[in-house]
Amino acid sequence: MIDRNNFKDALRFLNFEENDDVFIHRYDNNAYLKVDFNKKELIYPEDQGLTINERQTCNFSQNENFVVFECVHRLLTQGYKPEHIELEPKWQVGHGASGGRADVLIKDNQGDTLLIIECKTAGSELSKAWNRTLQDGGQLFSYVKQTSTTQFICLYASNWIDDQVKPDYYLISLNDNESLINELRELSDEPVLTYADSKLRNVEDIVATWKETYQSDYTTRGLFEPDIQPYYIGKKNYSLDDLVTISSSDIQGKYNEFATIMRQHNVSGRENAFDKLVNLFLCKIVDETNNPQDLKFYWKGISYDSPFDLQDRLQALYQQGMKKFLDEEVTYVRDDEVETAFRFYKNDPVETQKAIKAMFRRLKFFTNNDFAFIDVHNERLFGQNSDVLLKIVKMLQDIRLKTNEENQFLGDMFEGFLDQGVKQSEGQFFTPMPIVKFIMNSLPLDDIIDTLDDIPKVIDYACGAGHFLNEYATSIRPTIENDPDKNLAEYYDNITGIEKEYRLSKVAKVSAFMYGQDDINIIYADALGSSEDIKNNTYSVLVANPPYSVKGFLDTLKPSERRQYELINYIDEKSYTVNNSIETFFIERAKQLLKTGGVAAIIVPSSILTKGKASSTSSSKNIYVATREIILKYFDIVAIAEFGSGTFGKTGTNTVTLFLRRKTTNAPAEADHYAERVDNWFNPVQNSSSSSNGVIDTSTVFADDHFIDDYCAHLELDVGDYKTLLSGSPNDALLSSEYFISYIKEFDKWSEIKNLKKRQSFKALTTDEKKAELNRRLVNYLKAAEQDKVYYFVLASLSPQPVLIIKSPSKTKEMKAFLGYEWSSAKGNEGIKYLGGANLPEEQLVDEDSGEVALEEEDKRVLSNLYNLDNINTPLYNPKDKHDTRKINHLISQNFQKEAISIPEELKSFVTKARLVDMLDFTVVDFNKAISLTLKEDIKIDTRWDLVRISDIAETSSGGTPKSDNHQFYDGGTIPWLNSGEVKNGLITGTKNYITEEGLKNSSAKIFPVDTVLVAMYGATAGQVGILKFTSSTNQAVCGMITNERCLPMYLYYFLSTQLKNLLKLRIGVARLNLSQGIIQNSSLPLPPISVQEQIISECQKIDDEVEEAKENINNLEQNINQAIFDSLKHMSNSFRLSDSDKFYTAIGKRVLSSEIQDTYSPDFIPVYSANVLKPFGYINQEFFEDYDLASVLWGIDGDWMVNYLPANQPFFPTDHCGVIRVHSDQVNPKYLAKLLDKAGEEERFSRHHRASTERVSNLTLSFPNIEIQNQVCNEIEQMESKIAKSQAIIDVSADKKHAIIKSYL
Repeated sequence: MIDRNNFKDALRFLNFEENDDVFIHRYDNNAYLKVDFNKKELIYPEDQGLTINERQTCNFSQNENFVVFECVHRLLTQGYKPEHIELEPKWQVGHGASGGRADVLIKDNQGDTLLIIECKTAGSELSKAWNRTLQDGGQLFSYVKQTSTTQFICLYASNWIDDQVKPDYYLISLNDNESLINELRELSDEPVLTYADSKLRNVEDIVATWKETYQSDYTTRGLFEPDIQPYYIGKKNYSLDDLVTISSSDIQGKYNEFATIMRQHNVSGRENAFDKLVNLFLCKIVDETNNPQDLKFYWKGISYDSPFDLQDRLQALYQQGMKKFLDEEVTYVRDDEVETAFRFYKNDPVETQKAIKAMFRRLKFFTNNDFAFIDVHNERLFGQNSDVLLKIVKMLQDIRLKTNEENQFLGDMFEGFLDQGVKQSEGQFFTPMPIVKFIMNSLPLDDIIDTLDDIPKVIDYACGAGHFLNEYATSIRPTIENDPDKNLAEYYDNITGIEKEYRLSKVAKVSAFMYGQDDINIIYADALGSSEDIKNNTYSVLVANPPYSVKGFLDTLKPSERRQYELINYIDEKSYTVNNSIETFFIERAKQLLKTGGVAAIIVPSSILTKGKASSTSSSKNIYVATREIILKYFDIVAIAEFGSGTFGKTGTNTVTLFLRRKTTNAPAEADHYAERVDNWFNPVQNSSSSSNGVIDTSTVFADDHFIDDYCAHLELDVGDYKTLLSGSPNDALLSSEYFISYIKEFDKWSEIKNLKKRQSFKALTTDEKKAELNRRLVNYLKAAEQDKVYYFVLASLSPQPVLIIKSPSKTKEMKAFLGYEWSSAKGNEGIKYLGGANLPEEQLVDEDSGEVALEEEDKRVLSNLYNLDNINTPLYNPKDKHDTRKINHLISQNFQKEAISIPEELKSFVTKARLVDMLDFTVVDFNKAISLTLKEDIKIDTRWDLVRISDIAETSSGGTPKSDNHQFYDGGTIPWLNSGEVKNGLITGTKNYITEEGLKNSSAKIFPVDTVLVAMYGATAGQVGILKFTSSTNQAVCGMITNERCLPMYLYYFLSTQLKNLLKLRIGVARLNLSQGIIQNSSLPLPPISVQEQIISECQKIDDEVEEAKENINNLEQNINQAIFDSLKHMSNSFRLSDSDKFYTAIGKRVLSSEIQDTYSPDFIPVYSANVLKPFGYINQEFFEDYDLASVLWGIDGDWMVNYLPANQPFFPTDHCGVIRVHSDQVNPKYLAKLLDKAGEEERFSRHHRASTERVSNLTLSFPNIEIQNQVCNEIEQMESKIAKSQAIIDVSADKKHAIIKSYL
């Protein structure tokens, strides 16, 4: 608003002349206005006839006075004469009411009242006054009765915003429209209210006329515009000059206005409402483009317009927009075409024509259409929807969408509507803006623009609402505008978005306009299909978040389109309908679209890096393996950013963003060149020129053989031995290596070899012939498997830069700080929340009587996001500086440009560098090209004994899970069935889970015998080791190891149980790190003689015996404590209600922000307890209590029921999930209270489903023995707790003791 602090700035903006502290403005009619800041006076030209009845508006006492002054300035500028302006006219208001005082009255040249203006400060005061006016006429209409010649009334405000004075007004005509009145009289026998009559009666009749006859009609133009002559108020035609650019203050107002309209008319379904709003934006864009001097997107007032004409104009604009911007035909029949169709009807009875026209009107208007905010199927509902439509048209009609300048506020306003208008659905999710900005800031866009000779073509082939495209356009704008030789429109014209969903394609196009980026091209099409507008190998930048897991997507493609993809060869035609691997095809589509050196950032499910099995004995290929081959062959992997399941809200999908650079598209492609080179290495005879004597030219065969050296070094193989395989005669040294022994085992298990040995033709061969045949097949098998590995090792070695691996934290609190946002799941307020620290401007009290609607929490969240997006603090990027060297995006951009990377210390917990060859596991037999983001650590075992692989001393296998929806597999089951959660270090002696014989037969579950060593491969207990002491089956998350004669089961168990840290280091995966059978099989362990194994077992068993004894002692002591409490309660003497404030202080803790808590202790910080009152949640530098002189009893309000006792003088801070009781009575021992409360909570069954609220806990009544017995029991308990602590210490150090024992023998 305009106030004392900015009034001078406002006057300067209005071109007032300044002389010391006196400001003056002179007008064409010799009038003037003057402000004396020394005297705080507002001076009007009274000497030229301007009348001031009272002088309340002539000083600085109220901000409203500044509005009156600015309004008079605007009237004088417009050409109104001072003698026709009267300030503060005073009348009797209502029937015998006290006097009312208008602000400004304008007379016409005959001296009659023409216009009354009521001034209000901008914002809530204007809003309240207008809502009162809509409700009952308010103060504004009360003046009309006093001067019946009044033709117009106006509610006016002016605001100082964005360094400009901006007026805002509602103008109401009080002149009768005779044609409208006559039309209404024809339609009804009821009398029609008119202003001519109602002005002679009372205020209520005038208001009723406005509401009933003129449908509360008003305009926001027609008084102060340049084309409006003084004394000739009102407009019939509107042009671009009548529109205003939206300001920062308008965003909240427009969003709130839209939400209010929706609620006032009970419009449910925000997605439908947003769809219709987008259609209106599209109409407005077309209107500003095609009709700049005669706008159609305008309610012209009931005197000149009708709901039918308005909707007809909107339908025409919508048809034009859909054709122009999205090349879509929309059926539209103009209203006048219906009448024209009957013009030459031979038998032209009027009634027939009217009836048929009415029928067409019903078909055209009284049905659902592109502007139906509510369901429309009859005239009554059309009227209800027209009320909504009219309000929203009025809300938007004065805003200018198309400007030559970027309008961030307009884009922000649209983003606010978009937040709640587009929801996530299966297979598609929308990218949060912080992720969009991080990705775009990571790409080397400035470098691309500077180095390319032509304008870079940019594409998002699954553009959704267009966020990536708009962010790209916004990002390059400063670079382009700073170069006089570059044309911004041409750069925008080279931006293309493809969207398959009809409604989103509209959203994307409208969004581009809202950000002032009109030239962005949006194509409504399937990006996997063919399009004349999309040319392969022409795009320099590709960025997208394509859909994933969409069944049947292949059926939507033509056969010719499917054949364009190499990946189609790995899908059975019969499975086209059910195949859902759409994300893999988008990867190949990127390969097709990008030009040499083109960069890409593609968000895909993290499973794309590891999913899909491969078999060294099979020529078939999994589609995910084939996809990774495409990535390795045709792209440089610059960086991979792994985001957890909380990144995209409800989808729960773990994702990675692949930052890629396209390798050369020119023939011969690098991948083809090295495929031929590697083939020459493995097939030297047929591929090499040889002399007449048959000698191979090795200089040709082993060109680039440094790759072979590197490969052998990587796998710790002797190069000379390895080259014997290339020549077709692998020597014994090579075949006896552990690496090749694994191959031979797989070869022997190969069904083809097993079947070969069964054939009569094979059995008829001699022993030497059999050996030769098997050896030939083995060599071919080894060469084929190794050729594949070597080829991809070479491709990975050619990577011109290391791969940057970015990993988000796994803990929720840390992940929020990493992303800069969180997701709210609160009912009615679901959605994203940016953590920028900026607060929404404080909302003033809502006057509900005036019809105002308060912002709901959901609306506050949306608006808060608009304030916070540019203020979030995240290690990903700096919203204020994309070149910030302390942010991750800068590192990725550097890596794109092949610059040396130095990771700042504060980013090392998120970012690592790796060679691509180290991210692929070449040691596995079945090489599936999985790309791991967790690099294997080299685990060294210092031992005097031979190191062997587990696969050498044990047969391994995993279990399985019968289908959970088949009761025959579970009901009445007698076969024990363990899951990974039951595998914990120790002896496994039972399970609660059972399956049936049918379940066993119809799953991969299998029976493991007693003394099978079990390892949990994933889940919460991953890496835990147990030994089975009963026959049982397991699920697939458990690996069972059955040892052979070289190793005792208990030795294997004891060794592995001390290797948890090392086992966890071996886990692989992207979002979830898991062990696998292959990892376990290839893990090494020292293998001492059986006698040494027996000694290790004997000594470790002694430790286990001590642990069992300690556990038994703890159990007995806990029972003794419970018994002591029970016995003491036999002597109950008092009962106290915990709500008794004389004896107990009961409180709930205080909510704390994650930013206020640190994970580790430091001086001046105290522990924070939340729902888990047994363990600190973190540490905080705040105090909740003034002192800690009293002991405290803590209980968890949410979650599992638990109670803790903290002695006096032990500081702590409780959160709002923690309750606290302090005792103020000498009749209660607080430690005894804690024991009773724990028991009472169990009896009440407090839990996460039955909260232990302060009200419920305070209402408990507990019975106590006398204080002497309480003290005695507590002394006994303290002694027993001391013994429990000693026994627990034995358990706690047992693992370290066993580790020391094993180490001493090894």
